[in-house]
Amino acid sequence: MIRIALIGAGRVAGTHADVLRRTPGVEVVAVADPRADAAQELAASLGVPSFESLTEVLASVQLDAVDIIAPHHVHHSLALEALHGGLHVLMDKPIATNVAHGRELCEVAARKGLVLAICHNLLFHPAVQRTTELIRTGTLGRATHADAWSSGWLDLPPWDFRLDREATGGGAWVDGAPHLVYLLEACLGPVDQLRALLSTSASRLGGEDTAHGQALLKSGAVAGIVVGYSDCPAGPQLGWPDGWSLGLELVGTDGRIALDLLPRAQVTWQSKGEREHVEEFADVPFDEGFVGVFADFVAAVDGTATLHVSPWDSLRNLELVRSALPS
Repeated sequence: MIRIALIGAGRVAGTHADVLRRTPGVEVVAVADPRADAAQELAASLGVPSFESLTEVLASVQLDAVDIIAPHHVHHSLALEALHGGLHVLMDKPIATNVAHGRELCEVAARKGLVLAICHNLLFHPAVQRTTELIRTGTLGRATHADAWSSGWLDLPPWDFRLDREATGGGAWVDGAPHLVYLLEACLGPVDQLRALLSTSASRLGGEDTAHGQALLKSGAVAGIVVGYSDCPAGPQLGWPDGWSLGLELVGTDGRIALDLLPRAQVTWQSKGEREHVEEFADVPFDEGFVGVFADFVAAVDGTATLHVSPWDSLRNLELVRSALPS
C-alpha cells in the first residue's frame, strides 16, 4: 500500500482526493496547505490529519509519496524537499516555472531512483486515446493543420494563485498551453517551433488572460493554439469545467478528426468518400484522465511498469511552452 499525502487543498485537490480514494494500492494519510481552514476541510472529508506545510507532514506522518497540487512557483521547492526526503512525487503540471529547476528535479529523481510523475491527465482520457488510434490507422493521411483550444470563464476566488503573475509563472499561456501542446504532440508528433502572442488588454489574471500560439511540427504540419480564461460561451456563471470548451480539430490529406473533451467528450471523424462518424463518451467523466494518471503512478512506484509520461517529457513540454514567450 502506497501511503500518500496531498500537498495543496485548492481548486483541483478535491478531484485528486476523490480519484485517489478509488485507486487500488493507495492510502491518503494527510493533507497540507498553508490555508489551515482549507487543509482541515479536505482532511476531514478524508478522515486524515491536516497540516500547514510539507515539512510538518514529513515530521509527523509515515509516507511513501506526495501528490503536489500547489501554485506553480512552489512546485520546485516542494518536490525537491519530498525527493530529498526519499519520497516518490506525483505533481500537477508544470514541472517547474523555469527550465533549470525542472531539470534539477529530473536529475535528483533519477539519481535517487524515485518516481517523479507530472500530471498530463488529458492523455489518459478515452476520447484522446480513440483519437490517436484513428490517426495511427490512417484516418487523417498526412496531417496538414490543426487547431487546439482551451476556452472559458475561470472563476477566481481571492486565494487563487493565478491572480499573482509570479505564482503562476506568467499568465494564461504558461497555465493552459502545456495541456494543448502535449495533446498536439500525442496526435501529430513533435513540435519543432512554437511562438505565442499574449493579449495586452485588461486581464482578470495576474498575467495575460488570453493567448494565441502558432506551432510548426516536425512533420511539416502547422497548428494554432488558443487559451482564453475570460471567455464566456456558456455565461460567466459557469466556470471550469462545466462552462469550458476544450478540444482539437485535426485536418489531413485523407480526412479530418474533431476531438471534444469539454463541455462533453466526443470524437467526430470523416475520411475521403465516407460518411461522418461520431463516437460519444457521455458516460466518461472529465476526471477519467486522472484515474489513468494515478494508476500509472502506482504501477511505476510498484515497479510493474514505467511511466507513460516521464519527467523528461514534462521538462520538454516546459521548454517548448517557455520558448514560445516573447523575449
